[in-house]
Amino acid sequence: MATVITLLVLCLPIATLCYIGFCASSPWGTCQRCARRPKRRTCHACEGTGMRPRIGWRLYVYFRRLNRDGSR
Repeated sequence: MATVITLLVLCLPIATLCYIGFCASSPWGTCQRCARRPKRRTCHACEGTGMRPRIGWRLYVYFRRLNRDGSR
């Protein structure tokens, strides 16, 4: 059991860094609401564009703005 926990602890930073790199390289993903209902004209989640920012990108922008506003 201890080896499984150790393996998970070692893999978590690697997976996190890979996701950060993925969000930095392509911050926009497809809107899941529009993918489920393609006949819907205006989606409130993506405003009809079909693209939404990824969660990692939204967190990055939030912390960047928080740092910028706190540094003034």
